[in-house]
Amino acid sequence: MNAFWNRIFLFRREPEAAWPRWKRVVYAAYRPALLALAGLCMGLALLVLAIGPYSKEVLVGYLLHWETLVLNTVPVALLCLLFYGATGRAWSAFLWGGGISFGFSLGNYYKLQFRDDPLYFEDMLILREAKAMAGGGHYSLFVDGQILVAFFCLLLGGALLFFLAPGKSRSWKLRLPISLAVAALAAALSPVYLDTALYSGVNNFDRLNQWSATQNYISHGFLYPFFHSITDFVETPPEGYTKAKGEELLSAYEDADIPADRRVHIIAIMREAYADFSRYGIEGLDASCYDAYHALEAESYTGDLVTNIFAGGTVDTERCFLTGNFQLKNFRGNANSYLWYLRRQGYTVEGSHPYYQWFYNRQNINGYLGFERYRFLEGDYERFTDSYLPEDSILYPEIYRDFDANRSTGKPYFSFSVNVQSHGPYSTSSYGGSTVYLAGDYTDACKNAMNNYMSAIINGDAELMKLVESLRADPDPVVLVTFGDHLPWMGDGNVFYQEMGMDIDPGTESGFYNHYTTRYLIWANDAARELLGRDVVGEGPAISPCYLMNLVFEQLGWQGPAFLQAMEDLRQVFPVVTTTGRYVVDGALTDAVPPERWELYERFLYLQQYWRSEFLY
Repeated sequence: MNAFWNRIFLFRREPEAAWPRWKRVVYAAYRPALLALAGLCMGLALLVLAIGPYSKEVLVGYLLHWETLVLNTVPVALLCLLFYGATGRAWSAFLWGGGISFGFSLGNYYKLQFRDDPLYFEDMLILREAKAMAGGGHYSLFVDGQILVAFFCLLLGGALLFFLAPGKSRSWKLRLPISLAVAALAAALSPVYLDTALYSGVNNFDRLNQWSATQNYISHGFLYPFFHSITDFVETPPEGYTKAKGEELLSAYEDADIPADRRVHIIAIMREAYADFSRYGIEGLDASCYDAYHALEAESYTGDLVTNIFAGGTVDTERCFLTGNFQLKNFRGNANSYLWYLRRQGYTVEGSHPYYQWFYNRQNINGYLGFERYRFLEGDYERFTDSYLPEDSILYPEIYRDFDANRSTGKPYFSFSVNVQSHGPYSTSSYGGSTVYLAGDYTDACKNAMNNYMSAIINGDAELMKLVESLRADPDPVVLVTFGDHLPWMGDGNVFYQEMGMDIDPGTESGFYNHYTTRYLIWANDAARELLGRDVVGEGPAISPCYLMNLVFEQLGWQGPAFLQAMEDLRQVFPVVTTTGRYVVDGALTDAVPPERWELYERFLYLQQYWRSEFLY
């Protein structure tokens, strides 16, 4: 066997220091070269995980686009070489570099399977949340064929390198140039990975839908879109923007005070994954379960809310509503929001979320947005229940108690709360409820998931109606605002949506709206209607969450802050602007802003950028 190795690789099983100089030079290049090749192969193998639950045909699409292959495999090779500079052993460096790449790819794979949502760079900031959700019994980790293939390639690569490139390079004079070269190459490639124009041109859309944010991501592999998502994490101003331009646009408006005779209390509640499934004609669904909510809609101002997200990403809808931003920034300090305006108008501003305060970093970011007080699970709602997802029957009475307690201050009141009882996923193995909401020719898993989901939100409806009745009888003028953040999780890979015949293909107009639309509701008690001199009823327009506060102010007869006034003018033309690349312009859904509207859209972008980047309060 030794003779075989000697003939093939020109070395004997003797100390490397005893080799002739020429042999040491050849082997010094041979070992990292073989390691780099193994890293490229590992990057290729990891594309098996990049597709998540989607068709294996997507893999064929990767092979037909050399740019996708290069951009997804080079990072693994570079990471392996970086560890080689540290360890000097090819097999060890491969297991470190390939293992880390495998770990990130596996995290992305599970996230796609469980939530149809890929792993973004900014998710690195909320690893604690991900660990908590996985450890809380919400998701059951599993091992399948795709995972085994990738893991086998990792072990195989390490074993082959152990035999084909044994030993250790002990010379820092040889290893240091490799580390420096890797760092230089990584720096040189950074602009390539962040280039938006290139990213748009490299895709696999013949097998995936570009209008689905998730499928758009998958069409590029995993490591490439993961690194490219840094562009979402880092604030990038629109082309041509300057602070002076944004300031000039906003200076055309002035903050308007809330009239003293129109100051009503506002209670806003975003309901986790709340969707009105009665709207989709699902066979076997008992639509009567929504009767109470529909009755509330009949005495409210309601409409469609076209969100940026699907089955996850709760804070996107939440913070777009509170700030007026159509896309979120990386909050690291005080940020403009309508809450600061309300505080300057003399309002008490507070709220509740009966879950962990670190979830989505709400304990810090809610303060940055202007909340004076915010209640969480720790030290508060945990006193009322042992439930992992505290019930609406606890949350809604507390919302009213906080409102009632504020009377003693003599100040008008604004609260914004987010429930958590209806958070997914929903058990597919059993359903113990007494009411069957979905029946018919569906798999047991589908029926169990839907019935568990429906049980949670209908229970929430009942609790919401109790809150409404308390507000209805209240002598003070109160307006209630409720809306859903996104459609719920319904099976890994959205399989239950498919079973129920729901079109959620974002490539079609109906599928796009089904995929991203929830409902909003603005309701006023009798005291508020009398004060405002209007009923606050009717069907409102379909809007993005960044405009929802506009509609609230409109129904109250408030002009509001300068930014809201500026956005109101733009809402008439661009009522829906999404981060998925779809717009509603002059009433028509489009994937490109018409040339005749581009100048106005540029104004929209500049105002948004100025509002996000310059704290004005």
